[in-house]
Amino acid sequence: MELKQKLQLLMARRSLNGQKLARLSQVSDSEISRILQGKSRPGLDNALRLAQAVGVSLDFLADDTMEAEPSPPEDALSSEERKLLGVSQKIGCTEALAILENVRFLGYEVAMSRLVGAKPVIEIDKDAADPRASHTPPAPHLSRAPASAGVSA
Repeated sequence: MELKQKLQLLMARRSLNGQKLARLSQVSDSEISRILQGKSRPGLDNALRLAQAVGVSLDFLADDTMEAEPSPPEDALSSEERKLLGVSQKIGCTEALAILENVRFLGYEVAMSRLVGAKPVIEIDKDAADPRASHTPPAPHLSRAPASAGVSA
């Protein structure tokens, strides 16, 4: 099915005329008219805008060999994610964001109180603290006899 036929079919499904499609897609009225008459093929930007306006993929709209829009992939959301999405839709976006911000703040406060309230841990390297554990023998202790001891040279 050609682009112009697909576009006409999709416009009919959505009760769109050329002017409404032009407004939705931000593609000029004259360009849409040329496309629908088969006199022009849209560039990439306009094709993408048209596909988005009629709710199909760019691949489907641009590929004349595709007769039907491929079915959408399976839902990639887990059951927990779907539940969260449902709750956030029920309470509204503003409230959901406020809750998330409060949770983030509380999490920060808890982490900081744990850090501030923690007892310091001092780690000592036993090998460095114990001279017996050292592999090099300690330097000999040298002492001089006092000068008044009467030692002569």
